[in-house]
Amino acid sequence: MDQSIAVDEKNLHQILVWMPHWLGDVVFALLSVQALRVRFPHARITAVCHSPAHEILSNHPSIDSVIKIPFTPEDGWRPAFSFARSLKKYNFDLAVLFPNSFRSAVLSWLSGARIRIGYDTGGRGFLLTHAIPVRRDSKSVHATEYYSEVISCLGIDQVANDFQPVLTPEEVAQQGEWLERQGVYPKDIVMAIQPGASKPEKRWHAERFGILCQKLIKEYDAKILLLGSTAEKELIAQVEKFCPREHSLTFIGKDLQAVLALLRNCRLLIANDSGLMHLAAMVGTPVVGIFGPGSPKTTDPCIDSSKKEIVSLNFSCSPCRHKFFKECEPSPHHKPFCIENISVKDVSEAVGRLLEKIQ
Repeated sequence: MDQSIAVDEKNLHQILVWMPHWLGDVVFALLSVQALRVRFPHARITAVCHSPAHEILSNHPSIDSVIKIPFTPEDGWRPAFSFARSLKKYNFDLAVLFPNSFRSAVLSWLSGARIRIGYDTGGRGFLLTHAIPVRRDSKSVHATEYYSEVISCLGIDQVANDFQPVLTPEEVAQQGEWLERQGVYPKDIVMAIQPGASKPEKRWHAERFGILCQKLIKEYDAKILLLGSTAEKELIAQVEKFCPREHSLTFIGKDLQAVLALLRNCRLLIANDSGLMHLAAMVGTPVVGIFGPGSPKTTDPCIDSSKKEIVSLNFSCSPCRHKFFKECEPSPHHKPFCIENISVKDVSEAVGRLLEKIQ
């Protein structure tokens, strides 16, 4: 069935893009937002998103304004309804829904957007003016392709794979100066480590990160930059115990824009399958990604192959539905075996391969 929409560009002034919840998905959807900007160069694009995605979206050249969602699903429907009605004043002509949630469709409908497009999932099709059938291979295609399908009905048949800059040279230089104040200089090989992930089951062992740091310091005389949120302080501390003070530093709980600028000063990032991994790829920092329950087939970092190495045991059940441990047995350390069985050697060899490619 033809889902194309005949759009009168002269009457399309305000576009609402409802962004996904998770940071990694925000990065994937950004490529489609950039394509929307190319398709409708004179329209005003407003992104609605959860924190902390608003920090990076506010600096994106394809987005004119950002509205942070002021509620959580736990807050119930009343604040959500109030928020949606507050969007009416923007007179949106088009709403693009990247999330599949019923809630996002209800709120976009309440916003008064004249055209509302998104996937026909969860019985929400009646709330959309154009409900896009979910493709049969949706569980096996890359997320960027999955999101671009939503906007294909607008005559957008190509989405570029490169990201527009969200950092200024001044921001990068500022964080470079911060590193120097910590005793880390441009000549140093700075390797960022992010041991966190959205769920504990997706995290490689903290002590293995620590042993890896010791190997990187010994083999490359690397300076280790440990990154994490305030909620991950304890996790960072577990890794930090393995690192000599003169070779490591931490950056915890700071704003996301500063983290991105720091990453631009690093030789590479080693991270679990997480939002930060995709943010690093977005700003061009080489990545070693550790995949367990997830799969690079669907969530591979969007960066040139010469700037990434993926560590994955490619279990046939990946990507799984994250119903730990109803669909798989836990390891003795209460990890899924797809992450448990990744060794320090596996990751250190991936680092070596990546350094050979980027040097």
